[in-house]
Formats: sequence, structure tokens, C-alpha cells
Amino acid sequence: MNYKSFFPMPGINAGMLTLEDLERITDLARRYEVPMVKITGAQRLYFQGLSPEKLAEVKEELQLLDSLPHTRNRVHYVQACPGKNWCSSATSETERMEKAINKMELDGPLPYKVKVGISGCTRCCCESWMRDIGLTAEKKGWRLSFGGNAAGNPRIGDLIAKGLSDDEAIELVRKTLNYYLKTAEFKTRSARYVERYGIDDLKKAVLGE
Repeated sequence: MNYKSFFPMPGINAGMLTLEDLERITDLARRYEVPMVKITGAQRLYFQGLSPEKLAEVKEELQLLDSLPHTRNRVHYVQACPGKNWCSSATSETERMEKAINKMELDGPLPYKVKVGISGCTRCCCESWMRDIGLTAEKKGWRLSFGGNAAGNPRIGDLIAKGLSDDEAIELVRKTLNYYLKTAEFKTRSARYVERYGIDDLKKAVLGE
């Protein structure tokens, strides 16, 4: 029987895999006879097609909790390009930014899932303008946008600030998300939030204008 089950592997962030990650994934896939291992467009890795029994067993082994993204004080996922350490086009390093935002603890649960895109240059390989939080590296620093969406009702995010250092960008992401979670209604994605309320009040609050 072809089961339509799936779940993301924990700890696989921005598509960055170590040799140990690959070995563990291979071991799990063999032991649980995973029908399909899928790399998604969000740079995550999914196990698909497991029976309910095997799905429960592998989740127990990995100590996964069945909690929704908007019940945690963290972003849903972070997507990032290789950055200047690995790409000749990139002007900034992305791995530090990805780790900082993935580990970021916010003031409370987010209204709904928040997707982050980090691009190491203006070619914007991670489609940062189309993410809830977008960071794009320019020659003079990071450009931060908010309220993007690539779903059925797509939207380009609004510019919050540019010319930011790494630390300034990380802190501004924190302020932006904390303002959003305190002012948005439950289950309101950032794109719909900005369409409803505009971006001016958010910018004034997070930039201290």
C-alpha cells in the first residue's frame, strides 16, 4: 500500500548536510524501509510513504513532537544559499545568519508559520522577496523585507531597512517578528497582515522612528 504520509527530518537546516547527517539518514531509511526520501524546495528533507506504525516508530526514535509551527516561539524554517564561503557571486556569508535565526527565541508563539529566505547576493537564489522574512546581501550590507508570500496569492515583501550589518539584521528580524506576533490575529500570515494593516506602523515600531 502506498501511504501518503510524510515528515521533515529534524536538524536539517537550509539544505546543509554533514557526512554524519548522510550516514544517519541512510541508516534510518534502510531500517524503516522508507519508500521515498525527498529534498523539498524549502531545502528540507522529508521521509515519505511510511505506514502509520513505522511513522510512529521513527518519530519516537527521533523524539519528534507533533506541535504546529505556530505553537512554538520560533520560525517555521530558514532557507539559505551557500553564501560567499562557497559561491563566487555571493557578497556575504549566510551560515551564521541561518543558525542565528533558526535558534532565535521570540517573545511568544507566532500567529502562523513564518518562512525565512537568506540570499548571499542580489541574484536572490532563495527568493527572499517572496518569504515572510527576506534577507538579501548587497555590497553595503543586508536588505530586510517582510510580508512576502509565494503561495496561491503571491506577494513581494516590503522593504524594512537596508545597509545592515549581520548583528543589526539579526536584531531587526527579532524586533519585526516580535511586533508581528503581538499585533497580528491568530493564523494570519505576514503577507495578509501587511495587506490589512500596511507596513508603516511596523516600520516605525521596529526602527524607532
